[in-house]
Amino acid sequence: MASKQVLVYLGLLVFLIVATMVLLPSRPGPTHTTTLTTSVKKPSAITVNSTSIPTTTAFAGNASCISSEPTASIPNGAFSNGTYGYWVTNGLGFGSAPTNIKYANGNRSYYGSPWAGYTGDYFASNFRGGTSVVSGNLTSDPFLVTEPYLNFKLISTQNNQLYVQILQNGTPRITTYFNTYAASNNVNATSTFVNASISLLPLLCKNIQIKVIGDTVGTLINQYNYIAVTGFYMSRHPASTAGILVNQSVNIT
Repeated sequence: MASKQVLVYLGLLVFLIVATMVLLPSRPGPTHTTTLTTSVKKPSAITVNSTSIPTTTAFAGNASCISSEPTASIPNGAFSNGTYGYWVTNGLGFGSAPTNIKYANGNRSYYGSPWAGYTGDYFASNFRGGTSVVSGNLTSDPFLVTEPYLNFKLISTQNNQLYVQILQNGTPRITTYFNTYAASNNVNATSTFVNASISLLPLLCKNIQIKVIGDTVGTLINQYNYIAVTGFYMSRHPASTAGILVNQSVNIT
C-alpha cells in the first residue's frame, strides 16, 4: 500500500514538473550580431608625363598666343621661293638672292666639299664662292613669337664677327655665337649644316626679328670664316647639335 502511494506521489511530481516547463514562457537566447565591413579601395595616383611639353611661367602667363601645334613657321624661313622676300639685306655679303644648293654643288661653288646636312633648296650666306667672303647682314621682317625656341640650320666658325641676333623693336635682345666646326664627326665642317637653336622664352608673345651678321671679309687665310643659315622655324623643343654654342648674351628689360 505504501509503495503504491510513493509511485503516485512520484508520478504527480513528474507531471507537475513537465506541466510547469510547458506552460512557462521560453526565455530568448543570446543575440549574435554580425558586422559587415565594407572596404573602399582608393584609386592609385596617376603619373602624368610632363616632359612632352615644357611648362613654364611664360607659357602659363601668355597662353593666348602659344601655338597649338608643336612647330610654327616664319615667313620665308627657308628661302624656299628663291628670294629674300620677308627679309632685308644690308651690304653685299648675302647677295641679291639666296644660294641654290643644287646649282652650287653642280658648279663646285663651295669650299672644300659639296653642301650637305640640309635637304631644302636654298640658304643664305656671306660666302660668295671660291675664296670670296663678303661683309653684310640679313634681317627678317617682324613676326610673333608663338613657340619657345627658334630652330634653324647653320654653318659658322667661331668668330666675333659671325653671330645671330634676336631683335625687339630694332634693339638686340639675344646675341648668340656658334661654332659648328665643333660638332662631333663633322668631317666637312666648312660646308655641312648642323642644327642650331635659340631660346625665345623671354620674348614669348612679342614681335621679334632675326638678324644674321656676317662681317668677315675673305682672304686666303680667312676664306672659310663665313656664316650660312636656312630653315628657320619655331618649335616647342630645341634641336641644337651639342657643343656648337660658344657664347650667348641676353638683354631683356
